[in-house]
Amino acid sequence: MTTPADILTGAAALIETRGKCVREYRDDDGRLCTVGAMREVAFGSALIAPTDHRVDAAAREHYLTAHQAMHLRVADRSVTNWSDDQPVEVVVATLRATAAELAGARP
Repeated sequence: MTTPADILTGAAALIETRGKCVREYRDDDGRLCTVGAMREVAFGSALIAPTDHRVDAAAREHYLTAHQAMHLRVADRSVTNWSDDQPVEVVVATLRATAAELAGARP
């Protein structure tokens, strides 16, 4: 099972590998925004929302935990708006720092 920390770490790796886009979850070149990359890891597609009927409860819960952690880390801004305003290096570093924080919070 993919943990919230795994989702964030995987999202960082995807953005490093494929690049970062703005104003869409995934662009025609395969680049991803932060939320799109998190969805890609959690649900297998940047375009599947957590409310989609194909998403199981555990995957939804782990995604929402990861998303909330990012939301809190970026000073309560929308993760998508924050991501659009940041260079790729900041996005990747923030995803990894948030993942490490979540991993350290495990019992």
